[in-house]
Amino acid sequence: MTQNTRASYLRRSYVDAESPGDISRDAQRAAVAKLAHADGHNGDLIEYDDWGVSADVAKSAKRTAYTRLLADMEAGNVSAVYAFDVDRLYRDPRDLIRLQDAAQRHNVRIVTTGGPVAIGDGDDPAAEAFAFIGSIFGRMELQKAKKRNRAAREARRDRGDRFGHAPYGFRHVRDEGGRIVRVPNPDQPMGPILNAYREAVTMLGAVKLLNARGIPSPKGKRWGTSALTRVMELHAPELLPRKGASGKRIRTRRPNVLAQLVKCHCGATMTPNTARRQLYCRAGMSRPGHGRYVASEVYVLPWVKAESARFRVPESVALDDPSVRRDELEEDRRRAGVAFNARAMTDADFTATMARLDAEQDRLGAAESVQDVPQAIKWDSWDREAINTVLRSLWHFVELGPDMRPVRAEWRLPDEYVSTARTTTERKHERARV
Repeated sequence: MTQNTRASYLRRSYVDAESPGDISRDAQRAAVAKLAHADGHNGDLIEYDDWGVSADVAKSAKRTAYTRLLADMEAGNVSAVYAFDVDRLYRDPRDLIRLQDAAQRHNVRIVTTGGPVAIGDGDDPAAEAFAFIGSIFGRMELQKAKKRNRAAREARRDRGDRFGHAPYGFRHVRDEGGRIVRVPNPDQPMGPILNAYREAVTMLGAVKLLNARGIPSPKGKRWGTSALTRVMELHAPELLPRKGASGKRIRTRRPNVLAQLVKCHCGATMTPNTARRQLYCRAGMSRPGHGRYVASEVYVLPWVKAESARFRVPESVALDDPSVRRDELEEDRRRAGVAFNARAMTDADFTATMARLDAEQDRLGAAESVQDVPQAIKWDSWDREAINTVLRSLWHFVELGPDMRPVRAEWRLPDEYVSTARTTTERKHERARV
């Protein structure tokens, strides 16, 4: 930075996407460029920007750009400063004195759209006096504005208004009583957000899905993990890991739809990795000659969905009062034993009768075990643990072959509960193996 460097200073107290202000950054930038051009300077200006910071002297520490500007003036590196108006530079006599001292010692020219600012060199006492009077009135206007804001804030608090910006998924509207209330924002539905997190399980994975699907973030840009965490903590904290004593969330193992269900071709139960969407045979990792020990859910889940769709409850199954029928079976079993002991029933008849009663007992047990099992699994809306519970009530296990593709499922239910029709997925797997 040279001694002839000319600078611009931009500031506005409060700015957001909904309130850019009538003195926008572009408007101020264009105004100071025009001032510099009229002052005979056609080059680039060094810009000092305290956008979104108040000129209240109590908040001077936050005006970091203004502090740097004064330091550069004191160092003799700035020859002129251009601003939209004096209230962009100061609103208090104390700030005016700081600015005048720096400008006077190093002969820095200060120009606004209202004209040059008197720097207190004694050549124009009237201009200097008017500058001080202007700073006093500026401070008075600032104090009056703060008083009005406090009164308005108290009135809104008494009325029960919502304060601040509406978080993602909500917007502020006035109800019939005139209160500002928070209601769901139809332009920011939470469904896609929650679905992405449920699908990815991790925050980073959900962020990647949201950005890939073009879903805008709260600021209309790309998602980040911090933004998504804030949204999730507000709308669905129950989906996040629980917090420990320190306040940090404790990572816990997430349930998986295939947990304790899939067996490797070696007979070992496979361990799912929800984040990677894979299953591992830990025994196969260290077993020589085992072959592949990693299976992808991309190939396993479609087969599982198709196989589970074969479950059906026969129309003949009646569960009005299963305990009554169970008592009847026990009575039939007792009568058959009495008849056999009295030699009123042959060995063959007794064996056949007991086999029939055992089969009906098994059928009744199967009927009772599936009375709470839904006919169809809602894969898109149920959580993983609920789906896993249903699958484990249907099967003992799902077996994979050496190619880490599903071979068969061992059903817990009798054949009458399993449709014999071959699914499209099953036929596809059979053709692939042939």
